[in-house]
Amino acid sequence: MQSNGGAKPRVLLVDDHRHVLEAVAASLAREFDVAAVATDGMQALETAFRVNPDVIVLDVSMPGIDGFQTFRALENAGSRTPVVFLSMYDADVYVSEAFRCGGRGFVLKSQIERDLASALDQALDGRLFAPSLTSLYRLAEGGGHAMQVHGDDESFLDGLATLFDLALRLGDATCVVAPKPVRQRLGDRLQARGWNVGGSSGHTRYVAVDATEALSRVMRNGLPDEALVAEVVAEMEEYRRAAAERATSRLTVFGNMSMLLTEEGNTKAATALENCWDRLTRDLPFLTVCGYSTSCFHGGASDLLSRIRTAHWAMNHG
Repeated sequence: MQSNGGAKPRVLLVDDHRHVLEAVAASLAREFDVAAVATDGMQALETAFRVNPDVIVLDVSMPGIDGFQTFRALENAGSRTPVVFLSMYDADVYVSEAFRCGGRGFVLKSQIERDLASALDQALDGRLFAPSLTSLYRLAEGGGHAMQVHGDDESFLDGLATLFDLALRLGDATCVVAPKPVRQRLGDRLQARGWNVGGSSGHTRYVAVDATEALSRVMRNGLPDEALVAEVVAEMEEYRRAAAERATSRLTVFGNMSMLLTEEGNTKAATALENCWDRLTRDLPFLTVCGYSTSCFHGGASDLLSRIRTAHWAMNHG
């Protein structure tokens, strides 16, 4: 991500620990310009209006006024600079308050190297970065189209199982669209949590679909056909209405069809499918999480992540 004229986006870092400031500055040096640092909330207020950064990284727990109070003071003083919060803790109360007060992202200090640059890119684009799939679920409210990028399959599947467990407990209809190994391993995890999701007599609010078969249904001449995708969306909305516990319950979907397209080298189709799904589901109570391996964005696909991100309202790393 670059700001006006190709210059690096300017960042203000706020944390009461010097070693954290140094670590964050080092992790951001390649893609961002650390314009200034501050070690408490009052200094952050003065510095923000003096240096006019593009984005602010703000520690939650600081002496004096904390990060949330600092954010509100900035807003009350007229600042509209996007803020990404940092914390050592991922307790729901911290994460919820970070987004409730207007933050664009929440990053754990233990995950700065992995998450912070992506969170800042999201904030600069007016999108959100969530620290977990469950926090993303709670942020979605009526629905949303989000993406998750993962490097480790086991932690990714653990997080996905937690997401589906939460959705099922709250009465959602759910659907996973993935290759057989992902469906099986996710199913095993959900069964271990007490959900009957296996076989033809499985849970009525859980449907598993093969991603390759789903792609064959909506693709024509190497690209997704919007009319065919719309048919699938209509069927899924009918399933939600029939299966969800309440009329207001969502459909929670995980899919990695676009990831399969990127692995085949058809990045044009992957981007088109994401944009098509986003258009067709925007006004529906669907929470869709699209999964990608980090390997999808290596090598010659360096601009793919940026193109894929634009179709999603929020992002998470797993």
